[in-house]
Amino acid sequence: MNRVLSADTSPDAYARQLDAWRAMSPADKLALVREMTQAVLLLEREGLRRRHPTLGPAELHQAAIDRRLGPALAARVYPRAPR
Repeated sequence: MNRVLSADTSPDAYARQLDAWRAMSPADKLALVREMTQAVLLLEREGLRRRHPTLGPAELHQAAIDRRLGPALAARVYPRAPR
């Protein structure tokens, strides 16, 4: 794989990043992915909260699920009472 992940990453920096990832243990890679996933979910939740400041925690949770899965699939996977 010769292409970089981002247009603002130099080939040298990208090669170093790949080397660092390759040197990580599977457990360390999993921990890194978990941390990044948590960061993305927090950013998603904060974005929803800012766009819909009147929603409570349960409604924000539902809005996040609807956003990720789409309302139709979310309703099938997480059945709930009509709003």
